[in-house]
Amino acid sequence: MVLVVHGLSIGDFATYSILVALVEVFTAVSGLGLTHVILRYVPELYASYQASALRFIVLAAFGLRSIVLVCALGVAWLFSDSIGSWIGVGNAIHALEAFLLIVALRSTNQFLSQILESMLHQGTAQTAFSLIAVGRCVGMLWLTNSNQVMLTDVIWLEVICEAGAMCVMLFGIFDSLWSKKSNGDENVDDDWHNTNRTEVIRFATSAYLQHLATLPFGGNTNRLVGGAMFGSVMMASFGFALSLYEYAKRYLPTQLLIGLIRPIVVARYTTTRNFSVAAGLCEQSLQVNLVILTAMLAVLLVCGEELLGLISGGKYVEHSVVLLCVLLVFLGLETQRLVLEVLAQMVDHYEILIPTNLFLSLSVIGGVAGYALLGAVAFPIANLLALVIANYWTAHRLASMGFRYSHDWAGTGWSLVVFLISVLAGKLCQYAGIHWSISLLVTLMVFGLLFLKIQLKPTIRFARELIGEKA
Repeated sequence: MVLVVHGLSIGDFATYSILVALVEVFTAVSGLGLTHVILRYVPELYASYQASALRFIVLAAFGLRSIVLVCALGVAWLFSDSIGSWIGVGNAIHALEAFLLIVALRSTNQFLSQILESMLHQGTAQTAFSLIAVGRCVGMLWLTNSNQVMLTDVIWLEVICEAGAMCVMLFGIFDSLWSKKSNGDENVDDDWHNTNRTEVIRFATSAYLQHLATLPFGGNTNRLVGGAMFGSVMMASFGFALSLYEYAKRYLPTQLLIGLIRPIVVARYTTTRNFSVAAGLCEQSLQVNLVILTAMLAVLLVCGEELLGLISGGKYVEHSVVLLCVLLVFLGLETQRLVLEVLAQMVDHYEILIPTNLFLSLSVIGGVAGYALLGAVAFPIANLLALVIANYWTAHRLASMGFRYSHDWAGTGWSLVVFLISVLAGKLCQYAGIHWSISLLVTLMVFGLLFLKIQLKPTIRFARELIGEKA
């Protein structure tokens, strides 16, 4: 990402930041709730050795989703001129058309990775994503050293990397499906899809509706709306902050390990029917996320301008610090939302998410209304406020059905205490005239020492509970 930020001009990076949002749009439209079906039922079928039913649900879901995705992208290609003008990339139609290949490959790779993760083959998925990362990095190094980097160069590089990763994951899935041994009861195995067809369709429909309902919410819609409203400089700064936010989101433990946490939580609940244990494990993962997010916030408040200037080559500093701070706070609430979604999925009540997802989607209106007063930061602020209300309502609805989720306020409070002390230490160094890099080290050292003293044991306990080891 750093190489892309440095290599592309401000105008090209603004366009790239808008096009990235198309991946989520087409993923949602083509999803049909099939991703959620995979995440809900594949762990159960895999754990019970129902090999025939497992192959049927994986292949049927993959085939149906692929057909819908190809049709949707074909329509987008036919109307690329109109779409380009709507989202503010009217001068880069060829880039938009080429980017549709990335949409097809990246969206499919996300789906394939969730199939692998549901079968506890995270290693294959992570290997494929690592190949993408390494390939992009090496390719960008070659591009930046050979000539001026153009947007189409970056797009074709990513197409090649995504295609290679898809081959790896497809091989891993087919190898896993046909090497899986059956439980020996072929009649039960073959009758699974007939017996559960109505339940699966109902679950997929609810999941699809809630996914579509939440589509206008968050960073991807903000990118598309921003492309139509912002100028190139503001859009590039906004895209830069969102890119950093998305990297932070990807590598937070709850998001990074969701492929591990979700099937474990679902499998434990289906065998024990103990909701409180599953909810407690999810909440502990949220608390680990909050520790990391408060550390990032502390660093940004102490020396955010210097760090972002270093990363972006001085291009995107003026607006990015405030934007990124708000986005990190938003990310904490978004992690809680993910936890609530996992729990609702686990107890087969995805329908309770639909009203709040519709409410979240309306928050984009608040962003548009507040833009004249607050600028681009109005969009994440509106999203953040909407998440507070939506998360509370979802937890309340789960509790009314007998599934009580409790937030660990004591753990959150300790994270805030560590955060405030670390920021104070870094600011004192700055006031003393110490170089910003030393202030950064002091901030991280204070945070690390306090973490070891206060929050290390709960983190170790979470890791042990996740792998089933008694503390």
